[in-house]
Amino acid sequence: MEADKPNWFDALNGLPALFGSSSCETFELKRLVKFTKYALEKSQVGKVDLTEEIYEFLIALDNSVREYFDNVAPDRDFQYWDKSHSLKEDYRHKTRMGFSGKEVEIKTQDLTGMLDNALKKINAGIEKARDKKKNVYYAYFINEVAQYEALKEHFVKPTEFIQKKAPFFLEGQMHALRLTEGVNQAKALYSAVKSSELYDKKLKMYKVTAPLKSMPEEIGRCRAFTPGWLENESIWLHMEYKYLLEALKQGLTEEFYKDFKNVLIPFQKPEKYGRSILENSSFLVSSAFPDKGLHGNGFVARLSGSTAEFLQIWLIMNLGLTPFFLNGRNELNLRLRPILPGWLFNRGGTYSFNFLSKVRVVYHNPKRKDTFGRNGVHIKNISFRDKDGNPVEISSDTIPSPYAEQIRSRQVNHIEIFLE
Repeated sequence: MEADKPNWFDALNGLPALFGSSSCETFELKRLVKFTKYALEKSQVGKVDLTEEIYEFLIALDNSVREYFDNVAPDRDFQYWDKSHSLKEDYRHKTRMGFSGKEVEIKTQDLTGMLDNALKKINAGIEKARDKKKNVYYAYFINEVAQYEALKEHFVKPTEFIQKKAPFFLEGQMHALRLTEGVNQAKALYSAVKSSELYDKKLKMYKVTAPLKSMPEEIGRCRAFTPGWLENESIWLHMEYKYLLEALKQGLTEEFYKDFKNVLIPFQKPEKYGRSILENSSFLVSSAFPDKGLHGNGFVARLSGSTAEFLQIWLIMNLGLTPFFLNGRNELNLRLRPILPGWLFNRGGTYSFNFLSKVRVVYHNPKRKDTFGRNGVHIKNISFRDKDGNPVEISSDTIPSPYAEQIRSRQVNHIEIFLE
């Protein structure tokens, strides 16, 4: 918001000037804190050297977090905001021309303790962003200055805010889904989104926003568009694919494939889509648009980022979440765990794709069963020729070293995989 950029949703270009805030960054901050803590613990490093400016900032910020949870005053949120932002401004002032060069040693245990406190504060904020009845998260907020003190010249200091929630945005649910813990929690959020105004029941697709009519035009250009068009309540393909990608990554395979043919462009009816189904769009007109004849039509307002999500979805479907990994002996392995429905296999029970652009992979599934779920088939045998042309047979879903390196280096041309 300080950079006048409301996260991914740049059509909210007026929100930063309205003291806008966003839970999207809060979700990603949580992810960053969790990753940093994991990296510190995994490294088994006992101490870390920090510049004295960063050290002082972290200590003071941690004290503010501790004070927040000890504080029972009704305005404790404002007090924390004021203190934490003052610390940030002081830090920027100190480091504006660079660092002093002095370093301070801190125990990793103390750093992870700070991160735990940070997670506690972040979780408290995320919980406030959740609609308790609908179990859907608010993504954007207007923070209206209710009280202020006049300072010298034309400056003022806010002393009280009134927060106004913007309608639901699919972006917020995508970030939330990325951080769900366990399949059941992910399912609950996914179901809640489908029951919310973000789901277009007619098109069976996901809208980028709920209706924005309650918002002032000052929030940004999205408010100027007719509902169902561009960034106002349309099917914004980039974010819809982002959302589906997170559903797949969180293990919502059944839910993902229920939406699959309704959402993905290759399965649209060309006469409804209005363009080649081999081409993505920036957005599809949703059923909120007044002209029913345009519902489901695709338009290209600018380049779409949806291709990146589509490719990642395709990779996970074909290979699983983490195909390459290091085993206990630090050797590269390749584990193939496709997430494919039986109907995607041809009549002969085969499905093929190019891995790493050159390695032809063919799955053999004679019964054309799903490769996931309780009744799904699994890999029983893998066969190929190594870089020297020698036949290799593996009775497992995991290809060990050195063959994994050969495949990654594209020295293997063809892999046959049998499922039962």
